[in-house]
Amino acid sequence: MNESRFELLEKEDISKALLKLSIPMVMGMMIQVFYNLVDTYFIGKLGDANQLAAANIAFPVFVLLMAIANIIGTGAASYISRCLGKKQYDEVSKTTSVSFLLLIVISLIVTILGILLCSNITKALGATGEVYDYTYSYINIMFIGAITVIGSFTLGQLLRAEGNMKSFVRGMVIGTVLNIVLDPVFIFGFKMGIKGAAFATIIGYLVSLIYYIKFFLSSETILKLDKNYFKFDKDILSEIFKIGIPSSLNQMLMGFANVVSNNIAVNYGTLTVAGMGVAMKVMMIGTFIFIGFSSGSQPLIGYNYGAGNINRVKEAIKKGISITMSIGIVLSVVFYLFSENIIGTFIDDTDVIKQGSIILKALLISLPFIGPQMIGTVTAQSLGKALLSTILSVSRQGILYIPLILILNNLFGFDGFIYAQPITDIIMMMLSLFLITNMLKKEQ
Repeated sequence: MNESRFELLEKEDISKALLKLSIPMVMGMMIQVFYNLVDTYFIGKLGDANQLAAANIAFPVFVLLMAIANIIGTGAASYISRCLGKKQYDEVSKTTSVSFLLLIVISLIVTILGILLCSNITKALGATGEVYDYTYSYINIMFIGAITVIGSFTLGQLLRAEGNMKSFVRGMVIGTVLNIVLDPVFIFGFKMGIKGAAFATIIGYLVSLIYYIKFFLSSETILKLDKNYFKFDKDILSEIFKIGIPSSLNQMLMGFANVVSNNIAVNYGTLTVAGMGVAMKVMMIGTFIFIGFSSGSQPLIGYNYGAGNINRVKEAIKKGISITMSIGIVLSVVFYLFSENIIGTFIDDTDVIKQGSIILKALLISLPFIGPQMIGTVTAQSLGKALLSTILSVSRQGILYIPLILILNNLFGFDGFIYAQPITDIIMMMLSLFLITNMLKKEQ
């Protein structure tokens, strides 16, 4: 058993521990961004705004798959971290095995339902005309390969529960490099267009999944896959779902909010849909950095909470908020100054570049406020506070953003449409800090 990982969680200076845990996770999240940016880049090189718009419209399906994986991955990781803090190693093995069985069952259900309802889902996403055909092709392939996305993300989440970020990142790098190589081969070489991007993505995730499975069967981790535990345990399922479901609600609502915004954007034309798609993918760079830092803090917070070290928990939260807010400010300034150049990297269309740049500049206001709220949400998850986790998860994209975008778009048109997200994130950060502060006072 590698006790050095636990020394990092238990004794290392908080700032150093956060960086050691978070930087590999941030790298992993950047790989997730590359998955999407590479697809967007090569699809954009087709010079077809319809296919670029289809990639944006189909994005909520990818978000849905990640959200489903998040139910298992985040819920199990939270429980595993707390078990490690209490030295309950047998429970760790049980949870790992139950999680693996659960991801297989859920993936099969998602694949079957996704294929059967693909046409209805495509229409609900807001795809019409020629964009409909491209969108349908893309999401149908994503549903066929759903187990690769759900499985690789879930198993990666479990690895971070023991602080094993290097193996998590290594698995993602393998898949991403393969995706980068296969994208131009399938899109241009085999003349498959957007369908080629979908196939390249699925194959990349498949290879990552195979790597993780082999790792879990090795002696390099205490998170063992034991066939004797391949049965559903109601207590472990309860621990997984009570944190995993609230956590995934944010991503599910993010996908739903994306559908709502796409349906509104359609009224402003295909160029707006395409420009917004690129702008949102660029925003993913900042958002996924914050996911990396907040996810990296999860084992540190969960382990020390399980060990009863509340002061160390509080220090980790404060440092996490300070780091993510600082990064958000820097990214906002840099992306603002080079907004047109950044959008132009993905599409050689003056109108799309102009519209995408306007949207990106508005969305950038959000970046300094997203990180702190994510730290707050992860804190609630790490401490096993299901109700608070649910409140924070549903508030951003559900309770706040969707009503705001509908109201502001109706009142102020395009300006209301693009500034709804920044307003949401400012409110959300204040709410997160208030609720987390009150919760920690009760832990005194």
